[in-house]
Amino acid sequence: MEFSDIIEIHTLELKKLPENGDGTALYDWAKFIAAESEEELDKAAEKNQEVKKAVVKFRELTADERIRDRFERHEKARRDQDMFLRWELKKRDFEIAKNLLNLGDPIDKIITVTGLTHDEIENLSRGKV
Repeated sequence: MEFSDIIEIHTLELKKLPENGDGTALYDWAKFIAAESEEELDKAAEKNQEVKKAVVKFRELTADERIRDRFERHEKARRDQDMFLRWELKKRDFEIAKNLLNLGDPIDKIITVTGLTHDEIENLSRGKV
Protein backbone atom coordinates (compact mmCIF):
# COMPACT_ATOMS: atom_id res chain seq x y z
CA MET A 1 0.00 0.00 0.00
CA GLU A 2 1.34 3.40 -0.93
CA PHE A 3 1.29 6.26 1.59
CA SER A 4 -0.79 8.36 -0.79
CA ASP A 5 -3.64 5.89 -0.21
CA ILE A 6 -3.80 6.50 3.53
CA ILE A 7 -2.87 10.14 4.11
CA GLU A 8 -5.52 12.84 4.29
CA ILE A 9 -4.57 16.47 4.47
CA HIS A 10 -7.02 19.08 5.70
CA THR A 11 -6.36 22.79 5.43
CA LEU A 12 -8.09 25.32 7.63
CA GLU A 13 -7.99 29.02 6.93
CA LEU A 14 -8.36 30.31 10.46
CA LYS A 15 -8.87 33.92 9.43
CA LYS A 16 -11.92 32.86 7.40
CA LEU A 17 -13.75 31.01 10.19
CA PRO A 18 -17.40 31.99 10.31
CA GLU A 19 -18.63 33.59 13.54
CA ASN A 20 -21.36 31.01 14.00
CA GLY A 21 -19.86 27.57 14.32
CA ASP A 22 -21.15 24.29 13.03
CA GLY A 23 -21.19 22.67 16.46
CA THR A 24 -18.20 20.40 15.81
CA ALA A 25 -15.16 19.95 18.01
CA LEU A 26 -13.00 20.85 15.00
CA TYR A 27 -14.61 24.29 14.85
CA ASP A 28 -14.08 24.77 18.60
CA TRP A 29 -10.37 23.89 18.29
CA ALA A 30 -9.99 26.15 15.27
CA LYS A 31 -11.46 29.07 17.23
CA PHE A 32 -9.03 28.32 20.08
CA ILE A 33 -6.04 28.29 17.74
CA ALA A 34 -7.18 31.46 15.98
CA ALA A 35 -7.90 33.38 19.21
CA GLU A 36 -6.04 36.68 19.38
CA SER A 37 -7.47 38.02 22.65
CA GLU A 38 -8.42 36.88 26.13
CA GLU A 39 -12.08 37.34 25.23
CA GLU A 40 -11.76 35.05 22.22
CA LEU A 41 -10.04 32.43 24.39
CA ASP A 42 -12.87 32.66 26.94
CA LYS A 43 -15.46 32.28 24.20
CA ALA A 44 -13.68 29.23 22.75
CA ALA A 45 -13.47 27.64 26.20
CA GLU A 46 -17.21 28.04 26.89
CA LYS A 47 -18.37 25.52 24.33
CA ASN A 48 -15.97 22.60 24.72
CA GLN A 49 -14.53 21.02 27.89
CA GLU A 50 -11.36 19.85 26.12
CA VAL A 51 -10.75 23.31 24.70
CA LYS A 52 -11.37 24.74 28.19
CA LYS A 53 -8.61 22.47 29.56
CA ALA A 54 -6.29 23.67 26.78
CA VAL A 55 -7.07 27.32 27.57
CA VAL A 56 -6.29 26.74 31.25
CA LYS A 57 -3.00 25.03 30.36
CA PHE A 58 -2.15 27.76 27.84
CA ARG A 59 -2.69 30.42 30.47
CA GLU A 60 -0.56 28.52 32.96
CA LEU A 61 2.28 28.28 30.47
CA THR A 62 2.13 31.92 29.43
CA ALA A 63 1.54 33.40 32.89
CA ASP A 64 4.99 32.76 34.28
CA GLU A 65 7.91 34.12 32.28
CA ARG A 66 10.24 31.38 33.55
CA ILE A 67 7.82 28.65 32.55
CA ARG A 68 7.26 30.29 29.17
CA ASP A 69 11.02 30.59 28.63
CA ARG A 70 11.54 26.94 29.57
CA PHE A 71 8.72 25.87 27.27
CA GLU A 72 10.16 27.90 24.37
CA ARG A 73 13.63 26.41 24.93
CA HIS A 74 12.10 22.94 25.05
CA GLU A 75 10.23 23.56 21.80
CA LYS A 76 13.37 24.91 20.13
CA ALA A 77 15.35 21.86 21.24
CA ARG A 78 12.60 19.59 19.90
CA ARG A 79 12.58 21.39 16.54
CA ASP A 80 16.38 21.31 16.37
CA GLN A 81 16.41 17.59 17.10
CA ASP A 82 13.72 16.99 14.49
CA MET A 83 15.73 18.95 11.91
CA PHE A 84 18.89 17.03 12.81
CA LEU A 85 17.12 13.67 12.44
CA ARG A 86 15.66 14.68 9.07
CA TRP A 87 19.11 15.74 7.90
CA GLU A 88 20.64 12.45 9.06
CA LEU A 89 17.93 10.45 7.30
CA LYS A 90 18.47 12.43 4.10
CA LYS A 91 22.24 11.80 4.31
CA ARG A 92 21.51 8.08 4.77
CA ASP A 93 19.21 8.08 1.74
CA PHE A 94 21.97 9.69 -0.36
CA GLU A 95 24.49 7.08 0.82
CA ILE A 96 22.11 4.26 -0.08
CA ALA A 97 21.41 5.85 -3.46
CA LYS A 98 25.13 6.22 -4.11
CA ASN A 99 25.71 2.54 -3.29
CA LEU A 100 22.82 1.45 -5.50
CA LEU A 101 24.10 3.62 -8.36
CA ASN A 102 27.53 1.98 -7.98
CA LEU A 103 25.82 -1.42 -8.19
CA GLY A 104 24.15 -0.32 -11.43
CA ASP A 105 20.59 -0.33 -10.14
CA PRO A 106 18.07 1.64 -12.23
CA ILE A 107 17.01 5.09 -11.06
CA ASP A 108 13.35 4.03 -10.69
CA LYS A 109 14.38 1.38 -8.16
CA ILE A 110 16.57 3.86 -6.28
CA ILE A 111 13.67 6.32 -6.10
CA THR A 112 11.48 3.58 -4.64
CA VAL A 113 14.08 2.48 -2.10
CA THR A 114 15.24 5.92 -0.92
CA GLY A 115 12.36 8.30 -1.59
CA LEU A 116 14.76 10.70 -3.27
CA THR A 117 13.64 12.57 -6.36
CA HIS A 118 14.77 11.76 -9.87
CA ASP A 119 16.73 15.05 -10.00
CA GLU A 120 18.48 14.32 -6.70
CA ILE A 121 19.60 10.94 -7.98
CA GLU A 122 20.66 12.37 -11.33
CA ASN A 123 22.73 15.03 -9.56
CA LEU A 124 24.25 12.36 -7.32
CA SER A 125 25.21 10.27 -10.34
CA ARG A 126 26.91 13.34 -11.85
CA GLY A 127 28.77 13.99 -8.61
CA LYS A 128 26.91 17.24 -7.86
CA VAL A 129 25.77 16.18 -4.37
